[in-house]
Amino acid sequence: MVAHVKSLGFASHSKGGKPITHIKEHIKYIQLDREHHRTPPELFTATQNSIERIEFFKKLNEQPKRGVVGHKLVISLSEDEHERYATDLKELVRDTMNRFEGKHNVKLDWVAAVHDDKGHPHAHVVIRGYNEDGKQVGLYPSHLKDLQAFAEQEKERQFERSKDKNKARDFLKELSEEREHEPALQPADLIREQRNKEVQREMKQEQQRAQRRRSHDHEIDR
Repeated sequence: MVAHVKSLGFASHSKGGKPITHIKEHIKYIQLDREHHRTPPELFTATQNSIERIEFFKKLNEQPKRGVVGHKLVISLSEDEHERYATDLKELVRDTMNRFEGKHNVKLDWVAAVHDDKGHPHAHVVIRGYNEDGKQVGLYPSHLKDLQAFAEQEKERQFERSKDKNKARDFLKELSEEREHEPALQPADLIREQRNKEVQREMKQEQQRAQRRRSHDHEIDR
């Protein structure tokens, strides 16, 4: 199974009702800690690991009262895939959104939360209806296909990066273990080195004595 991206629809002023309230309630829902969550959900953004929802609510209140208020997405993996790839869903959301922004040359304002549910790990994403440049944000079927492709590609890339990290970690572990054994080897190494120096010193002294004897014999002959 591949990483899956699904739209849960959007809230718009053109539909009537209370679209801002609708998006706010959805954000409260994705942040709510429930029994089936293995870890408590936290709201996060592209640059912040944890934010207060009131910050995002303020932006919703201040944006123009026309058009789309917000889009709702879900990025999910199967439990088997999540374990096999050891995927960090928070980073997967960030990487996927970053790829989308890069392709479409747009800076989105979004907030997300991971629901680490057994059998259905997924992340909810809410994209504000106006981007950072104050322009209306549309989310069409072609955009969902892009997000789907990016999510799958970034899942694979994250896995490759984790393998490289594991290799580096294993290398450092082996190096650390080797260093732990070095102190036990040092005394023997020092003894051998000391003996070698003593042998070299004795050989040098013997050469000097032999040279002095030859000099003495030469003087006697004269």
